[in-house]
Amino acid sequence: MPSNRLLSGPAVLLAGIVSLAILHACGDVPEPTAPVAATAAAVVQKTLTVKGGGGTGTGVVTSSPAGINCTITAGVAAASGCIAKFNQGVVVTLTPSTQLGHAFKEWYNACTGSGVCQVTMSVNRTVAARFIKGSFTITIASGTTGSGSGRVKSQAGLTPAIDCAITNGTPAATGCSAKYPASTVVTLTATPASGFAFSGWESPCSGTGTCSHTVVGARTIPATFAPSGPNSYVTQGRWGPLITTPVVGIHVHLLPTGKVLLWGREGEAHLWDPANQSAGFTPATSPVEPFCAGHTFLADGRLYVVGGHSIGTKGIPSTMLYNPSTGAWTTAGAMAQGRYYPTTTALANGEVLAMSGTDELQNHVTIPEVWNGSTWRRLTTASLDIGTPYYPAMFLAPNGKVFLAGFPQTSRYLDVSGTGTWTTVGDRQVADRTMGSAVMYAPGKILYVGGGDPPTSSAEVIDLNQASPSWRSVAGMAFARRQLNATILADGQILVTHGTSGAGFNNVASAARAAELWNPTTESWSTMAEESRPRMYHSTALLLPSGRVLVSGSGEGGGVLLENSDFSAQVFTPPYLFKADGTLAARPSISSSPSKISYGVSFSVETPDAGSVVRGSLVRLSSVTHAFNQSQLIYPVTFAATGPTTLTGAGPTGATRAPPGPYMLFLVNQAGVPSTAVMVSVGP
Repeated sequence: MPSNRLLSGPAVLLAGIVSLAILHACGDVPEPTAPVAATAAAVVQKTLTVKGGGGTGTGVVTSSPAGINCTITAGVAAASGCIAKFNQGVVVTLTPSTQLGHAFKEWYNACTGSGVCQVTMSVNRTVAARFIKGSFTITIASGTTGSGSGRVKSQAGLTPAIDCAITNGTPAATGCSAKYPASTVVTLTATPASGFAFSGWESPCSGTGTCSHTVVGARTIPATFAPSGPNSYVTQGRWGPLITTPVVGIHVHLLPTGKVLLWGREGEAHLWDPANQSAGFTPATSPVEPFCAGHTFLADGRLYVVGGHSIGTKGIPSTMLYNPSTGAWTTAGAMAQGRYYPTTTALANGEVLAMSGTDELQNHVTIPEVWNGSTWRRLTTASLDIGTPYYPAMFLAPNGKVFLAGFPQTSRYLDVSGTGTWTTVGDRQVADRTMGSAVMYAPGKILYVGGGDPPTSSAEVIDLNQASPSWRSVAGMAFARRQLNATILADGQILVTHGTSGAGFNNVASAARAAELWNPTTESWSTMAEESRPRMYHSTALLLPSGRVLVSGSGEGGGVLLENSDFSAQVFTPPYLFKADGTLAARPSISSSPSKISYGVSFSVETPDAGSVVRGSLVRLSSVTHAFNQSQLIYPVTFAATGPTTLTGAGPTGATRAPPGPYMLFLVNQAGVPSTAVMVSVGP
């Protein structure tokens, strides 16, 4: 309508009605002179909020395009400058800056890590920034394979100075640590003593040159000195360099793809490929927070995640499935009650048992539930309160029942048929093995080691193949341990890592850093090399297809704040991969194998090393947290050479000895050296 035309009569009345309709529909008063005709669509804006992410430091976060100029003091964001609106779809870059003595630590929420933070404003976004102040302690340690002598010094003019003498692998009581403000650059030089060589730095440095490190938190820097002659890898194994992780590795899983899926409490789940470590970590965002959930692998190779955490120790009833082939998460049927700290056990028929935990009201969940792939069934006549719900150690027994090995001293069988029945098996030799570790080291045979408060070094075994099983003490470890991990190796031996020897829930001052190896044949222990980092509560370990062991985690709980937690992983190469001179041994190889191995059915493996292979093993893929691996087990395979390059073996005798799911197939030669594994599926 032309603006110079006057309205009168009915036209005026009609215009008034239109104006009222617009006012009622939009909830906004139009400008008095605004035309009624439609205008171009308004620009949509989204809100970006910057907040403090904890920490003791001070810093400023600014944005490009401009809008954010946010001061964060001791973890708290200022009242202004920390919220701005940006046009929808705009990419906003956030940059932190600090004052002297302070440092930027990391991003949370919409960004992670400590690099550049870029967010696309497709939705409202929140970014948290953590600044730290210090001072922070830098400590020089002996490298994990170090047994030599030398000296580590900081650069001239640095106060206080580091002047650390390492003698036969042991750092001196003084001169090996000093405190520095955040952002201080410490440059270290290593000089070997006569008759020794400097083998190199471990994370955060590498190589044999100088080590330059910018202080952004307390840090231990290992320096390895070794004798100039042969090393001890063949008897003690070797630890590799530290690998920085984006999260604390509290929940860690080996997928059928060969990749590792891990997550902690803060941050998203991530994927890591041990065969392509330079690729780093890739986010694998889940729809529900999976912290303190139970988890195990299904028959089709998907990871089933049960329960988890809401606030404090309140459990959630949600369950999720992760498909390793597609990288997709999907939600599954909810349980009758929430579960925080539950144990999940894969059953012979492919179903999954969920046991224990705390529910939405923080009550102990006493009624087990069984998932059949679509719905949950409660075992209402099998109610059992195991006490403090720290992931009870449970195993599928050869008789088809589920064996409760701990934490209660009295072990039991659970019959999951119908509405469930418990029967008593017997008491363990050691009453308190809380936060110890249990592992089924052969079909029906279980080793329980460590645990208790104060921790014990003792160990005991039980054979569920017997008509009346009972616990029997065996030789103990060299170190008392609590918060440890027990990992099945490719040849059937058990590697024990981590833990604390001190009293209390998580005594960080008494870390047990030397690994130990248990031989099931001789029931004896050997002490292995020391890992670089102390790992206790929330530490993890699992077997890789290479026959090596990945360890990670520690902290983010148990009295250890997030900023002091361990964002690293490390790989241990067991002695079976070395020759007597410390060089890597020749390994048998697998040219081809079936992708599926069926119960009671023979299968063939092609290998150029058929003449030297004497046995093999099927090791179920790991799904580990809180000192217990809820999926791992081993099934030994006997092979016979049926051709120059052909081996024939028999599949597992039944699902109660090897429940359906994903496994690694290893060959082991007459020297005890395992092949690199191939992934196979075991089932009907």
